[in-house]
Amino acid sequence: MDNVTVTLSGAGLPDAGALTIQVSVAATINIGAQAARRQATAWLASEVGNMLIGGEPQLVIGQHTLWRVPATLTSSEKGPLGQVGMVDVDAENGQLLITDDLKAQILTNVNHLTRPASSPVG
Repeated sequence: MDNVTVTLSGAGLPDAGALTIQVSVAATINIGAQAARRQATAWLASEVGNMLIGGEPQLVIGQHTLWRVPATLTSSEKGPLGQVGMVDVDAENGQLLITDDLKAQILTNVNHLTRPASSPVG
């Protein structure tokens, strides 16, 4: 497994000195990254907005193993405009892990991203 990154934060980390960490994970991944990306893109385009696509998925290991797919706003004239949210896909069964307010959060972020910058007064 190449390019695996573990990020640690919290009060229990030492400022300096030796640090030994052992990680062992057993998970079943039946859905690949690109299949998760396609599922996220299909949901975004059909349920949220046709200018949204799924980006490069990241594997998240926690209570469930899932693919976290960035939701990216695109423009036919300008290309990708920016990330406006995340869609989680269960890596074992392919189920989209959509919350009730995910669509509203993404649309709010789209509005913020596309809002014209205010012009300076004066």
